[in-house]
Order: sequence, then structure tokens, then C-alpha cells
Amino acid sequence: MILLYILVGILLAIIGAAPLGASNIAVITTTAKESLSKGMIIAYGAGIGEMLLAFLSLCNSNVLTEFFAMNPWIQVSFIVLFFVIGLFFLFPNKINLDRFKKTKAKRKKSKLLTGFLLSIANPPVLLYWIIAISLTQKYLLAISDMSPLQVLLLFFSGIFIGKVFTLYFYAKWSNKMKKKETSDKSKLYRLIGIILILLSTVQGVRFFVS
Repeated sequence: MILLYILVGILLAIIGAAPLGASNIAVITTTAKESLSKGMIIAYGAGIGEMLLAFLSLCNSNVLTEFFAMNPWIQVSFIVLFFVIGLFFLFPNKINLDRFKKTKAKRKKSKLLTGFLLSIANPPVLLYWIIAISLTQKYLLAISDMSPLQVLLLFFSGIFIGKVFTLYFYAKWSNKMKKKETSDKSKLYRLIGIILILLSTVQGVRFFVS
């Protein structure tokens, strides 16, 4: 029975990580431009960030829900950001990257930290965990911030495993595309751009309709 906690954590993380998001994009692009191992470092950081979001949702779901309701600009900012990033991937040749490359050469960031920050700085994912944990508490498991430490460790370990497991498949897919011709890589970037633009558009429509 106690293993159910880790299995539920894995399942919830896979469902949350499957849609293309910021950490997914980072893993895909890093794997394509550098290597699978470096892409997975970002995945590990994202897994840690995912555990933190789930923990915050478990402890402060009502407070966080009210916070987002009172600050809709946060969600709007991320919708616009994803749309702009989508355009970046869709039309990479229209943007002069020389300045960004020079900046990147001067400033090397930890890929683990990058994955962590991309994971936690994502309001839609936080909202997902608020809903997911609420439904889990109602229909699946009796879990709260007051649950035994062993239960919490299993649940959050499952979340980490599920997140990294999902990003691993994105990394493997990107690595496979990397071995093909350059034209296929361009198709990969265009596909990412189209998906991001569609997702941001859908999120924007849902936000303004609601």
C-alpha cells in the first residue's frame, strides 16, 4: 500500500511534464546543441524544482490559488513569454544571435540551476499541482504536509522520478533528431515553435474567457 504513494507521484509528474513546457524545451535544445548528458543535467534540476512546486502546493494550495487570482498579470506574462519563445524557434534566422552568443560565452550558468529555475518559475505548472494534489487528496490518497516523513519522501521521490523519466524521453528524441541532417533539426525547431505558439494561444483564450 505504501508503494502506492511513489506510483501516484510518478503518474502525476508524468501527466504534468508530458506537455511541452520551458524545461522540456531546454532539455530538447541542450541535447540537440550539446549532448544527451548535459540535457539530462537540466532534467535533474527540473525534477528538483517539480518537487518544490508540489510541496508548496501541498502546504499552501488555498494561499497560492488566491495569489494567482489576485495577480493575473503573472499568467499573462508567461503566456506572452511562451508566444515570443515560439516565434524565436519558428523564425530563428530572423533574429541576430551574435550578441546572445557572446553573452553566453562570457556567462556560463549551471545547467542544474537552469533546470531548477525553469521548473519553479512556471505558474501554469504550479496551478497544475494545486489541482492535482487536491484531486489526489479527495479521490486517491490521504496525504498532507502532516503525513509521516516516509510517506512524503516516497511521494516526492515519485514526482522526481516521473519528471526526469519524461524529460529523458524528450532528450532521447532530441538526440535521435540530432543525428539526422541539419534540415531535420530545422524542422524540429519549427515544430517546437508551432507547439509553443499554439499552447500560448490556447492558454490566452482560456485565460481571457474565464
